[in-house]
Amino acid sequence: MKSSDKSALSKSIVAMAIIVLFAATICPQQAQDLPNDIKWVTQSVEYAALCVQTYRAGWWAVKEAAQQQTEDWAVVLDVDETVLDNSQYAVERAAVDSGYTEQSWAEWVFRKEATLIPGAKALIDSVRTLGPKAHVAYITNRKFEHEQATIENLQKYGLFKEDDIMLTRKGPEDTKEKRRQCVREGTGRCEKHGPLKIIALFGDNIHDFFPVYSMTRARVYREETLPADPHWGREYFMLPNPTYGSWERDYQ
Repeated sequence: MKSSDKSALSKSIVAMAIIVLFAATICPQQAQDLPNDIKWVTQSVEYAALCVQTYRAGWWAVKEAAQQQTEDWAVVLDVDETVLDNSQYAVERAAVDSGYTEQSWAEWVFRKEATLIPGAKALIDSVRTLGPKAHVAYITNRKFEHEQATIENLQKYGLFKEDDIMLTRKGPEDTKEKRRQCVREGTGRCEKHGPLKIIALFGDNIHDFFPVYSMTRARVYREETLPADPHWGREYFMLPNPTYGSWERDYQ
């Protein structure tokens, strides 16, 4: 081998060694640089355990309640951070030192790359074993124009079937409470399904269960009503989400 070739080879080896060492040092640093809320969701055992625990408790409640039903009924679930895990979106936004924007969120939705919240599939698959009276309904504040992409993302995991209900948000006045009423009454987009009794709700935001539109009401509910509210653990099942929610805006 010529001396010039040996020199070039040595330089290449040194360059590769530097790249490997740089990658080895930078990757752990990037993980450490994640905001604590995102790090907890993406890396902690505790987060995953809470999700699985919530869905298992929900399943036992649904199974028991279903035995008492004589008419068709539904389990209602939020989508984001309840069934679909968008933590990769949060990681990508943190990497560019930015947060949520409508454009970046729309791009993420159309990628259809959200994964699953731990325990969600087990619950939904189990609900489907409870007979023809059982229905699965998704009520999400994703925009109506994102509905098909959302359905396709769920279908990747077998979580949207032909008879399921998907209620995305058609506008500012199309609240989740109105859409829950649609399920209960069998009106509007739910007309073909007929009235359904909601026996369980799963979500990561209080609005997935009932409306709270002021900090005053939130405080009263938290301090006075919540401790004795019998719905929690029987009909209402809350998933943990420290990254965003109505609490950020003081429930406005």
